Amino acid sequence: EILLLKQKEIDELKSQIQQLLNNVNISQSQNYIMRQQKTDASSGNKQMLTIQDTRMEIIKGDIIQSTAELEFLTRKICQNHQKVTLNLLYKATLDTDKASAFHNKCDFANRTLVLVKSGNGKRFGGYTTCSWKGNSIEKKDEGAFVFSLDKMQIYDIIPGEDAIGCYPKYGPVFLGCQIRIYDEFFTNGGTTFEKGLNYKTQEDFELTGGMKQFEVNEIEVYGIES
Repeated sequence: EILLLKQKEIDELKSQIQQLLNNVNISQSQNYIMRQQKTDASSGNKQMLTIQDTRMEIIKGDIIQSTAELEFLTRKICQNHQKVTLNLLYKATLDTDKASAFHNKCDFANRTLVLVKSGNGKRFGGYTTCSWKGNSIEKKDEGAFVFSLDKMQIYDIIPGEDAIGCYPKYGPVFLGCQIRIYDEFFTNGGTTFEKGLNYKTQEDFELTGGMKQFEVNEIEVYGIES
């Protein structure tokens, strides 16, 4: 009788959970939707950031760890857009650490947010409005920036400087080599360079906590849609 009672409670709980899922329109093919709204005090307009991922059972905020960090990035990305959607394009632990895998999944996107978690636990990345497609070319992008999630600091591109490098045998490269990711980076890692090269960093090797060469534990790349 006790076992039957527990099974009944479990069935009721399952039913309640299913009803909640139905109410927010979450299906098995689109498991994870996270929305954050904020009000722009100067204009009264609502801005919304949406993160979508169909692989919720594996993805659960591996690099971005809080809504505060999410808002830190949205304030910059959402400057000229009422609604922004982040679609996961590439995740290294799922899609391999080969440069070719990164380019196959990300080259078609015109706006991307790159997130990196290093072996010493530092979390950083960059944003560009240019695609990663190109045969060893550099691209200018006045809207590009790099950032440190640990310091909650954004570093804008220096006007007139090249923003990103599109190299088939490398992963994402933000120039001045503030972020340079090698092919098969779980083995080969990445490097960063001194302050003030292309981006307005203030200290040498600032993004990585003082390390010129760093191990890579994870990379996520999100495509941006307005």
